[in-house]
Amino acid sequence: MPALLEITGLRTEFRLKGGVLKAVRGVDLSVDAGETLALVGESGCGKSITAASVLRLVPPPGRIVSGSIRFKGEDLLALSEERMRQIRGNRIAMVFQDPMTSLNPVFTVGFQVAEGLRIHRALSVQAAEREAVELLTQVGIPAAVDRVRDYPHQLSGGMRQRVMIAMALACAPELVIADEPTTALDVTIQAQILELLDRLMEQNRMGLILITHNLGIVAERAHRTAIMYAGEIVESAPTAELFANPLHPYTKGLLASLPEFGTPGEKLATFAGGVPDLRGDLTGCPFKERCPIGDEGCARETIEMREAAPGHLVRCRKVS
Repeated sequence: MPALLEITGLRTEFRLKGGVLKAVRGVDLSVDAGETLALVGESGCGKSITAASVLRLVPPPGRIVSGSIRFKGEDLLALSEERMRQIRGNRIAMVFQDPMTSLNPVFTVGFQVAEGLRIHRALSVQAAEREAVELLTQVGIPAAVDRVRDYPHQLSGGMRQRVMIAMALACAPELVIADEPTTALDVTIQAQILELLDRLMEQNRMGLILITHNLGIVAERAHRTAIMYAGEIVESAPTAELFANPLHPYTKGLLASLPEFGTPGEKLATFAGGVPDLRGDLTGCPFKERCPIGDEGCARETIEMREAAPGHLVRCRKVS
């Protein structure tokens, strides 16, 4: 059975005054119905641009230059904008990172939740508002019949994030992309939001792409994990396998930087240097300047993904 979403050879670039920024450089990813795929990496590695590419929402001057994004076998990059609007927010939905900037401050939250229902399901204003109340109740907002008349600034950060989830789920999508859905929320609210996503995913058999840098969340909730660095996937595997047997030096460094992976009093691991400049062409492995095991060959050779074990892919010439 084909994957719910299959991304092959995705390349997304930004034409800037200082050169062409190659933000996503040949990404391959897939997610199945009912599966949570975690996409992990530090800031600026291309996670959010990959998500925006799936929905064809790359901001200018960015553009998708090559690759395919197949949703249930249909290539999203080949669709007309009209057809894409029928899919976006309806069959594929996104929970954005910052609800305060993603929600429109001049419309009530009820209006914003109901909008997708009116557009995609052709509900009347009254029917859409009733459905909005039900959705807000489903995501755990108390007294939803009153909250539908509130504006975003009248709600807490956790409540605004719940509104974003209600908006994403309004049309019962088959795939949800959650971009750092718990950023800036306290630990208790984080757990509630993630448990909500888990429960709704199980109920509706949705696929979920969870974009995060929090490996603790990944370990608890993702079926599979892909590690991203400098616009590339450098390792992907079932989550339990990746945590038990990390292969790429970058993945090993990420895990070693977590307090729970060290011993009491031990200094946590850090990476020297920074992410390479993604303008222009990169020669060899983009991690070569920071890698503890790299050699001259890593600077010269093109490094391809290979299967080191069943379902465990890695982009490193030094891994045997």
